[in-house]
Amino acid sequence: MKKKIISLILCSLCCWSQAQKINMNFPYFAGKTYDFVIFQGDKQQTILQGTIPANGKFALQIPKEYAPYTGMSRWLITNSKDGGGLDMLIPGRDFSVSCQEALPTEKNIIYKGNAQNKELNDLYKEQHGILARHDAMLQATRSYPKTDKSFPVFLQEYDVQKRSYKSFQASLGKDPDYAKELIRIINTTQGIGTEIFDNEAQKAANIAGYIATQMDPEVLYTSGYWANVISAWVSIHTQVLQDPYRFVEDFSRITQKLDNNKQYTDFVERTTYYLTQQGKDQYIGAIAPWVLSSGKMTNFDGPLAVYKKGAIGTKAPDLIFTHHIGKSEDHNHDVQTISSADMATKGYSKTLLVFYESGCGPCENLLGQLPGNYEYLKKITSVLYLFLRIQMKKFLKVKLIYFHGNKMHSVTLKE
Repeated sequence: MKKKIISLILCSLCCWSQAQKINMNFPYFAGKTYDFVIFQGDKQQTILQGTIPANGKFALQIPKEYAPYTGMSRWLITNSKDGGGLDMLIPGRDFSVSCQEALPTEKNIIYKGNAQNKELNDLYKEQHGILARHDAMLQATRSYPKTDKSFPVFLQEYDVQKRSYKSFQASLGKDPDYAKELIRIINTTQGIGTEIFDNEAQKAANIAGYIATQMDPEVLYTSGYWANVISAWVSIHTQVLQDPYRFVEDFSRITQKLDNNKQYTDFVERTTYYLTQQGKDQYIGAIAPWVLSSGKMTNFDGPLAVYKKGAIGTKAPDLIFTHHIGKSEDHNHDVQTISSADMATKGYSKTLLVFYESGCGPCENLLGQLPGNYEYLKKITSVLYLFLRIQMKKFLKVKLIYFHGNKMHSVTLKE
């Protein structure tokens, strides 16, 4: 008997832990039909539909397959010419929201058990105030000549607002909750980073740095800005920074934080879609090894089919080599691309690529044996060999070594 009671209690607790309910009270909307939408990646999932009863009181019960849900939602009136509805931040627990007036506003909508929506509005107003003062001072410094007695005052206040904005953003990242992180995510879609820069390249690098190292992908996934942020991030890299090496670094940092396979696949799919739109095959090829070795993807349909280009029978991608220059934080690189067409010799159907490290004794011994084994090798591969002298973190001395008959020829491609 005790076992049955314990089992019943455990079952009840399990069901309770999966339940998530939002109690609604909107009497002026009685008789209206509605949709309730949540966000997952670039998809808007309509999870509930219904009609508001005569007393205006009803509950939005989030289905167990989505509960507990933390993220943005949208409650939409569907049978009214005037439309209407409410965007709500759901904090992963039960709460209630009500409005006793015909026209809901920020002031008359009352939340209980959910302070995140008020926090979001307050933070947005605070940031808007800083940016408005900054823009006013920026305009003043551009409108008045430097010889004007007021110019130093405007310039000083301009610097004050830049520091205020930086301090405000630091406070958002110091102890982030959903509302604080959402503010920073929305900023990226508007070209605003964690600091204010006058230089476009600095601004782009700052936004890209935030997305790669600070942004919480879990918040992004349920924010409703998934596609917008990924599109902005790709464009920053391909149109402003134009550094494939840094793009791979950022891609790796972001995807390492995506433990959920579905989120990982969605991120790769969106990234690949925007890269394909811009014709950036070089960038797709650069991240391909990370995608294929992740173990997080089983489906390569649609935009993801590009990652199967390396299958047997398909054309090999170009080889991309990067040389790190200077300090790592400067992200300066020299990039060299060797076309796969340049590695093919007319009349041969196969190519053998051998990668080895300079100074590797066994490697060089093996290379010395290749000419003597030519007759055997030509039965299993082509007579074209590309050897790359590799040193970690340094640019490589690249030689193309090829054979005609038993005679070896070499051409230095780049020092």
